Amino acid sequence: MYNYDTIIKIYCKDSNKNVSKTMTQKRVALDIGISYEMRTQNKYPEVVAKLTGLGRQMANRMDLDLSHRLTFAASTSYTDMDGTTVATTTGEDTATALADSTHDLEGSTTTYRNILANNPRLSKGALEGMERLCVEETYNQFGEKMTMPFDILFTTDDPNTVNTAREYLQSTSDVGGANSGVVNVYKSKYRHVVLPRLAVDANGAPSSTYRYYWGLASSQYSTLYLGVWEEPHLKTPANLNAGEEFSTDDWNFGGRAGYGICTVNANWVKMSKGDGAA
Repeated sequence: MYNYDTIIKIYCKDSNKNVSKTMTQKRVALDIGISYEMRTQNKYPEVVAKLTGLGRQMANRMDLDLSHRLTFAASTSYTDMDGTTVATTTGEDTATALADSTHDLEGSTTTYRNILANNPRLSKGALEGMERLCVEETYNQFGEKMTMPFDILFTTDDPNTVNTAREYLQSTSDVGGANSGVVNVYKSKYRHVVLPRLAVDANGAPSSTYRYYWGLASSQYSTLYLGVWEEPHLKTPANLNAGEEFSTDDWNFGGRAGYGICTVNANWVKMSKGDGAA
């Protein structure tokens, strides 16, 4: 897969303070060939499988790049599978990662953190600590407290973490049982979002380093922007577009997409790496 980058700039106005972040427009592409033998010797299942897989690649790459904004949130940048350096900083401070303990504000000397101290794994105590972080460490650009609805609990697809989240959000008690009066305070409080490409490395391979990542996010106040200039689509052989290789008789098919991703500020997301690191 290869890509071409173009620089575009978008602006976000936050609490009467202009906070901006540069968005890089990326165009990704992947080509495959369907051979003459595959077309003429009853290899249709293989042809269908190759074309179906190609059709998914561009959307999957977009999902991977979006997920990596959280995977590498504690770093200021990472190098993607194409060898391109991708910045994961915000518009508040280009030297600070998306998930950090000292975020600057434009109109105040106050700083705030959005990464939970000691990075605990998901548990009842850790979730309450994350909620305290949402209450006490969410500011506008003037250093004033903001009340922000955090409605998403996101996790990786690690089975233990997923099951723990579901236990907290979905557990109920038999009305005729010994604990019939127990009320689940987390029921309907958050929407659990499982991110299957969160715990992978830059090449998309599973990585235990990111296995226990989790956090809370506000869908209403998110400033993680996805700009799509070219929807994921297939490029098929046609007359005059060199769709058939003269020397091999291969039919060439391609997948294409063009998009950009950037994060303007960090107060809408709180997270933990789940590795116990201070």
